Amino acid sequence: MAGDPPLRQVVTRTVEAGIRGSLEGNLRWSAGYFRGENRNDILFVASSQTGFGYFKNFGKTRRHGVEIDANGHFRRITLGGGYTFLEATYQSPETVNGSSNSTNSEAAAGAKGLDGFTMIQPGAKIPFIPSHMLKAFADVQLTVKFLVDAGITAVSSSYARGNENNLHQPDGTYYLGPGISPGYAVVNLGARYQVNRVVQLFVQVNNLFDRQYYSAAQLGPTGFSSNGTFIARPFPSVDGEFPVQHATFYAPGAPRIISGGLRFRF
Repeated sequence: MAGDPPLRQVVTRTVEAGIRGSLEGNLRWSAGYFRGENRNDILFVASSQTGFGYFKNFGKTRRHGVEIDANGHFRRITLGGGYTFLEATYQSPETVNGSSNSTNSEAAAGAKGLDGFTMIQPGAKIPFIPSHMLKAFADVQLTVKFLVDAGITAVSSSYARGNENNLHQPDGTYYLGPGISPGYAVVNLGARYQVNRVVQLFVQVNNLFDRQYYSAAQLGPTGFSSNGTFIARPFPSVDGEFPVQHATFYAPGAPRIISGGLRFRF
């Protein structure tokens, strides 16, 4: 009666090591290495018998990388930042639904645009997880009561869901879009004014330059053409089946947001 088989508990084994220190009391820094392996990870896979997918325990996945952080105070300026390198990969082979992937089983046989499966090979990167993340900030105490802060967040590209084998390539006809979510950088700016011991005024601008970016992506079928019209069957049939055009869909990031208000501290 259940769509999924009984699922075992996911077990993660982790190893972490690092060092930290300071220079003349003004600069503090740290660096570390981490590694985690998931066994019985849960993955949505394809069934060659039913043509549908289901959740099952997957062999192993691995996440490892390094983290570097530093911050310091210099007169009226406080600076800080951190960088993370993260490699998240599948460590076991598996068959998954790849209907919108240009390298699926049907496309490889010459029948593009039809439902098919893709094979995950050990070492393929897990979708949605960028390899590089950078954050930096600066606080400037202009007066005793007035402070301005700025920060930047930068993230590298990541693979789209449906591109688990990392091999999708658009052809401009049956498959549109690169199968990745591009990297981006967002700048934030804020200011605070301490009216008295209790009341503080603040204003915050997130995404200062109103950067258009995407937080994630997914491969999927589309019935819309480039001019916005809907076409149910854009291609002739192949052995009685009609190919569908597939595209990369994006999750848009937040636009510029301006907020302000009062804070009360008792």
